[in-house]
Amino acid sequence: MSHRLPLSALVTLAVLAPFAASTQTLDLPPRKAGQWEMQMVSEKPAGGPAITSQMCIDAATDRELMEFGLKMSKGACQRFDMKKTGAAWVIDAECAFGPVKSVTKTTISGDFQSSMKVRIEGTTEGMPGAGAGPQATLMTQTATWKGATCGDGMKPGDISLGNGIKMNVKQMQQLQKMLPNVQIK
Repeated sequence: MSHRLPLSALVTLAVLAPFAASTQTLDLPPRKAGQWEMQMVSEKPAGGPAITSQMCIDAATDRELMEFGLKMSKGACQRFDMKKTGAAWVIDAECAFGPVKSVTKTTISGDFQSSMKVRIEGTTEGMPGAGAGPQATLMTQTATWKGATCGDGMKPGDISLGNGIKMNVKQMQQLQKMLPNVQIK
C-alpha cells in the first residue's frame, strides 16, 4: 500500500527530524513555549517553494517533537555525527527516507528564546522528477518566537503549513510508520 504526501509536508518533516534528533543528544536548550513562525527557503535546487509555517509548542510538545525526530532518524541514518562548534551545533548525516537518500551538513544556531536558524546543505538523490544522480541542496529555516499565546485556534503540538495543511505532533508520529511507503505527488 502506498501513501501520497505533499512535497511541502515531506520537506517540513525532513527539516524537523535532524533538528529534533540533535536536540536530545546535544542537549540544546528547549525552545521557548508559545507560537513560533518558521520560514523555510530552498536555494538549491533553484525554484523550490518558500514555506512559511506556524508552530505552537509547550515544554511537553517540544520534547515530543525531539523524540519524534530521534525515532525517525534512528533507522533512517547510516551516519549521524553531531558536535557543538562555538555557539552552533553541527550534524553531518547520511540518511534514507524511502527512496530519497541524502548526505547533509546541518548547522543549528540561535538563542532558542526569540530566534533560531537551521541551515541544511548537501546532496539528495531519488526525489521524483529531479532527474538522475545526486542533486545539490541548500535549505535555510529561520524561526522567530511570536508570543506566549498561540493564535488561530492552535494548541501545543500543532504545526500549520499555511496552505490548509495542519497537523499535530501526535499525527506526525503516526505518519512515521508510513514513511517507507511515501510517494511524492
